[in-house]
Amino acid sequence: MARRGNLLDDVQIRRWVAKGTAIARSDGDGLTFTLSSAGTATWVLRYRVSGVRRKEITLGNYPDLTLAAARKLARERRVDVDQGKDPAADKKVLKMRTQMAWTVRELISDYKEKKLTTPPLAEGTVYYRKWDLDKIIGPKLGSMEVRNVTPADIVHVIESSKRSWTICKRLLTSAKLLFAHACGKRLINVNPCVGIDLTALMGARPPIRKRVMLAEDELRALLKDINDIGVENGLAFRILLATCVRSIELAKARWEHIDFELGTWWVPAESVKTRTGFLVPITPTVAEWFKSLQCLSGDSPWVLPARTDRRRKRVGDTHVGKTTLWAAITRAFDRGDIDVRRFTPHDTRSTAKGHMRNMGIPNDITEIALNHALKGMEAVYDVREEIPERRQALEKWAAFIEACETGRPWNVQPIRRVA
Repeated sequence: MARRGNLLDDVQIRRWVAKGTAIARSDGDGLTFTLSSAGTATWVLRYRVSGVRRKEITLGNYPDLTLAAARKLARERRVDVDQGKDPAADKKVLKMRTQMAWTVRELISDYKEKKLTTPPLAEGTVYYRKWDLDKIIGPKLGSMEVRNVTPADIVHVIESSKRSWTICKRLLTSAKLLFAHACGKRLINVNPCVGIDLTALMGARPPIRKRVMLAEDELRALLKDINDIGVENGLAFRILLATCVRSIELAKARWEHIDFELGTWWVPAESVKTRTGFLVPITPTVAEWFKSLQCLSGDSPWVLPARTDRRRKRVGDTHVGKTTLWAAITRAFDRGDIDVRRFTPHDTRSTAKGHMRNMGIPNDITEIALNHALKGMEAVYDVREEIPERRQALEKWAAFIEACETGRPWNVQPIRRVA
């Protein structure tokens, strides 16, 4: 039987596209014009393999592929079928071969799109993974085909980075996760990072730095002139110290989450390392510091709005960077303006816990104050619920901070557990 073809014309097709109704119309001999409800117009060729099994292959989209071009391409594919070939299978193999030849740069792009998302990952995790990929791994391996990357290449990335032991450990982890993604896509069968031992490359891990608990005399020396780092920074440091939150949780705080009437601050899940939101009691002292910041923040929804034109132009109306406060403190240390032991952001939490324990506050309450998960507490309190012991502990702690700042003596009775 002779093949029937050329049943469609350009005028018909343009009318169907303009109307926008989903249809499928044959041009004959297996070539079909389809229009989806979303408005995507496509040419599909249907054929049989060995005269039995029915298959189809997408030739292209209309109008990029015109009626005349679709007919020409369909004739070529039918010739392949008559010769015993399977165009759909060949296309699939070609796609797989093309993907197998992905470069590391293409892999990084796919990995970031599909795996580096918040949630479920914390913002800090995403930030450092992207930094490792964009600043170290990508520039060194980006042009290589994924299948050609060897363990020796990974070792070279780590050794040539000239980074600390801790950063190199993170780089190796980032590389492992990246190439695990490649294994998952079947681009490679073996992760080139498997078997690499950082101690073999760099020796044993250096001793972990002990947390600093600033003594009372150090807090008094630090807090009396804390506004020397800037009024906003000074207020932010007081709040950070008094509430025991993490730097990023304060940097991302919004006024809509501050309730002065109830004396609470809701920290949403997207700002929290553990990905679970929590309620922070705001003591009267801390509330006054927040109100001072409110006067400085203008109409911004952020408690600590971005201060530089460069950051505002890059990301719009946003909060300060998570390192803004600590950069100011580091500069003060470098100038010799701060005469206490050097400390890190996390040391403010160690300092708070240590002093609260010295006040007689029970260990489990100090853990709650630092938003550390305690087994069984989830069944007692909802994350949005006020925890009386936490408020009482933070009130004592804030009063101590205020005494240190103003130079008043401190004499307080140990806190007792609420019955």
